[in-house]
Amino acid sequence: MNIDKAAILIKKASLEFDRVCNSYLEKFELTGAQYKVMKYLFEEADNGVRIVDLEKFYSMSHPTTIGIVQNLEKKGFIEYRTNPNNTRSRYIVPTKEAYARQKELEAVGTDIEKEMTKNLQSDETKELIRLLKKVLDLNN
Repeated sequence: MNIDKAAILIKKASLEFDRVCNSYLEKFELTGAQYKVMKYLFEEADNGVRIVDLEKFYSMSHPTTIGIVQNLEKKGFIEYRTNPNNTRSRYIVPTKEAYARQKELEAVGTDIEKEMTKNLQSDETKELIRLLKKVLDLNN
C-alpha cells in the first residue's frame, strides 16, 4: 500500500520513534515520555522547572505530566524542591543519581537520533528537521 498522506506518515514515524525509544531505554527502566522529561530537566534545571513548564513545552495535559513526574520520582530520577522566593511553589530537579547517569542518558539520545535517521543523508536530516519545525510552527 502506497501511503501518501503526511498525517499518516507522521503518526507512523511517531510510533516507530516510540518503539526505538523503548528498546534503547529499557535498561534504564524509562519510557520515551519519561526520557524526554529528564532531557528537559537536565537542560533547564538551573532555571527552575515546574509542572506547568513541562506541560507547555511538550503540549501535555496536566494529568499526563503529573503521571510521568510521579513515576520518575518513584524511580528516583527526580525530586521536588521548594522555591525559596515562594514557599507555595515547587520545582522539579534531577536527583544526584540521575545526574550520575546523565552522560549515559544523553548518549542514548544520540543513538536514538541515529537510529531514526539512519536512512537519511546529513542534508536530508537537516531538511526533515526544518520541515517538521514548519509543520509544528516552531520556526520562530
